[in-house]
This record gives sequence, structure tokens and C-alpha cells, in this order.
Amino acid sequence: MKKMMIGAMICATAMTTSLTSCEDTLETKNFTDMSPSNFFNTEGDFDAAVTGLYLPLTTNWGYSDGGTGGWYNSLFNADINAYFAAGMVTTDIMRHYSSYVYDEFNVGPSTNGAINTTYNVLRFVARATDVINQIEKSSGSTEAVRTRYIAEAKTLRAFYMYTLLDFFGPLNVKLDPATLMDNTIDPRPTKDVYVGYIEKDLDDALATASFPEKYNSNPDEWGRMSKAIAYGVKLRLYMHEKNWQQAKATAQTLMGMGYQLLGNYEDVFKSAVNDELIWSIPSNTASDNYYVTEVLPNDFKRGYTSKGTSYIRGTEDSYFSGWKVYCMRWDFYDTFEENDTRKQVILCEYDNSNGQRITRDNGMVGAIPIKYMDTQFANWGTQTAQPVLRLAEVLLSYAEAENELNGPSAEAVNALRQVTNRAGVQIPTSATASKEAFRDYLLLERGHELFGEGVRRQDLIRHGVYIKLARERGNNAQDYQVLFPIPQFAITESNGILEQNPGY
Repeated sequence: MKKMMIGAMICATAMTTSLTSCEDTLETKNFTDMSPSNFFNTEGDFDAAVTGLYLPLTTNWGYSDGGTGGWYNSLFNADINAYFAAGMVTTDIMRHYSSYVYDEFNVGPSTNGAINTTYNVLRFVARATDVINQIEKSSGSTEAVRTRYIAEAKTLRAFYMYTLLDFFGPLNVKLDPATLMDNTIDPRPTKDVYVGYIEKDLDDALATASFPEKYNSNPDEWGRMSKAIAYGVKLRLYMHEKNWQQAKATAQTLMGMGYQLLGNYEDVFKSAVNDELIWSIPSNTASDNYYVTEVLPNDFKRGYTSKGTSYIRGTEDSYFSGWKVYCMRWDFYDTFEENDTRKQVILCEYDNSNGQRITRDNGMVGAIPIKYMDTQFANWGTQTAQPVLRLAEVLLSYAEAENELNGPSAEAVNALRQVTNRAGVQIPTSATASKEAFRDYLLLERGHELFGEGVRRQDLIRHGVYIKLARERGNNAQDYQVLFPIPQFAITESNGILEQNPGY
């Protein structure tokens, strides 16, 4: 994505929505004289406004979003208390070492962290609505440029709405520009209506002639919304809704757009741009690699090289002061076949600062997934790109949709085999014996392939086993906890208009 200072990104958008001052984050450019009437006149103006809408995706821990003065962690690629965390640590794959709020299903309306962070994306849906409206009214630049930026903003808005749907169910999003300055809080729409909002945004974007197919050959624009990403959000939505026919068709479209699996699983996560990635969040150079800190224990010795080619570079007599926040559960680690190459990015032992080998038998609570490990860092390291959607997930989704429609057909098995072949794994005959057997194997394989990518919680919910597996782990999980609670501050501010999710 084009590099732009965070202060400028925030203020360009905040200006259009009459939000609070950005003087604390502004570094180089004075927006004092800007207003909607004199700002949305050039392609540069459109670019600044739309780029500001990407802020929830990646930002340094502890930045203010410039809109309300509140602290804002990113959905991806920053501190653990965000979308990534709540999508992972409540599952059969990941566990939390020290904070059991999410791990043990103790989340409530007053729980802070990931709940509030993700819910606050609602504000960016409104900001996207304003930006779309301002560009639509503008006569600046050309129609092709204007419609391209509108399509980009609509795709991003659709992704935010999908994220909110995944966490909370349908929310009272602001899609009518005439109501943006109206403080009236509307009731939550029905799910069908809300899903229709997302579909319309994506259909509008995909129908835009000037909206690029993808940016894989243009690193300067990498990370921006494209038609491929719009199809990817559609695929996630259709899988969420178990709309198998549409999911299969959408996956098929993506499979025909020129993406290819890399030969080595480990290589997928070493660059922000490659032939397998449909969408990844570019790294934010202003932020350290918090993933490293979250997964490594505080006595982890540098220079460890026993798995794959991933390692922690540094002198042999130094150690890394990590936080040891979360890990992979041993019972899930044990479901990998011995020769599965994806285990090369999971540490099951390490050397500590005293030269002692630490294993699952003498201190490790769980395995250490080093999928996003930067190998070049001095302390916390440089933040790496966060894959959001890649071809492997598309192939697995295609296999699942085809199986639900037609059972474990040759089409379904062939799509799955492309993923398992890279991992060096043979699909057992028992997995193709029935629709049910193939469904179960696919769920396990999605965990093996996509661990740490924030999709496991929804996968388990879709398969109807999220709560069941949580109970088997000893959690007091309730059926209603497939959704997170609406934050209490939102319920209070609505004076009872917003209904809390059932059970909370």
C-alpha cells in the first residue's frame, strides 16, 4: 500500500466526519483549512481519504484512532488483544498462558480488549460511508478514478461489516450518508438485511470497470482492495452463511485468477507479496513485531535452528525477553502427522538462557507457532505482513462447499489434495468414505493449514462443534457464546434501543 503517515491517514478521514482534533498525531501536514467542499477535488484527496479507512487493519499498539481519542489496537498485526486473538485463543488450537478471559469463555459485556477493539470498527463503517458519499458528489479527477476509489471503499466497508457479523451478529451500521450527523441510534437489522448490505457493497465493487483485478504485480499498491479481495470477502460470507452453491462458485472464480500454491509452506509467510497470497496486511514499520513477543517465553535463547529454516537470529549467549502470552495446545499439535512439513513452523522444544533444553515434559505448556517469526530482529523485531486470505484457504473452502453439495467427489478431493500434497500428507481412505467423514477431515485439515490466521473460531462454529470442543476442554461454555456480547457502553449509550445478544 502507498506509504502514508498515520496522522495524515487519520485526519483525512476524521475531517470528513466532523470528529475530534488530530493535533496530537499530526506530524507534517496541516489540515486546518480542509473541509469536504475543498478537499475531495483530486485523486490525491481521494487516495488520502480512502487510505485512512485502512487504519483498523494495522497500526502500532497504543495509537489513538483520532476520532474519539480512544486507544486503538489493530485487527491484524499488532497486539494480541484484537481480532486475531479472539479468533484464535478460544479454540481447540490456541490457548492463553496468563489471561483466561477468552480461553475459558468468561467474556461479558463489560470485558475490554478485543471486544471493544473489534466493535469500534463500527465507526469505520460510518467513515467509509462518508468517504463514498463525498467522492460520489465530487467532480474532481475522472469518473474512472472516482469509481475505482468508491469500489475500494465499498470492499473495505464490506469486510468490516463481515468482521462485525462474525463477532456480534448484525449491527446497526451507518450506510445512509444523510444520517451520519444524526446521533439517533437505530435498532439492529435482521441478519438477512445485514447480509444483503455486505453483498450489495461487494457486487457494486465487482461491477466497477476501473476496479483492478488484483495488485500482485504492483508492490506499491499491494494491500489495497481489489476484485480478488472482494471475491475473497464474498467467499468468507458465503461460508459463514453456509450458502454452499455461492461459496463454490466464488471459490471457483478465485481459483481461476492465476494464484498458485508455493512449493514450501514456510515460504508463504516470509513475504508480503507472493503468488499464493490474495490479501495480506502490509507490515507497519512503525510497530515492532508483537507476534514475536506474544509467543516466545522470556528465557528463549537466540540462534535456535532446529525447525525448518525459521530461527531467531542473534548471539548464542543472548536470550529473548518475550511475554509468553499464547501457544498451540499439545492435543492439537499431536493431530499433525509426523512427516507434515507444516510442523517446521511449530517449536515443540527450545533452549533457554541457561542452556537448558525445555520440552513439553519439563516446562512447556504448549508448542510455539513461529509462523510469523521475523528472523532478522535485534529485540522485538520488525513487524511482518499478516496473511488474511490465500489460495490454500480458497481450495479448502471449495472442497468443503463441493462436499456439502455433492459429497466427497473427485472435485472436492482434488482441491484438498493440492493442499495436503504440499504438506507431504496422504488423505486417508477413511476420509472419503462419506460426506460426514470428509467434512470432519476437512475441519482438521483447515486447522493444520490455517492455524494462527484468525479463522479457526468461525470454522468450528460453522461445523457446529465450537461449544462442544470447549466443553471437552473443561470450559463452562454456553451455546449462546458463538457470538460475543455487545459492549456494555454501546448498550448504555443507546438507552435500550440496542438489544444485547441473547444470554449475556
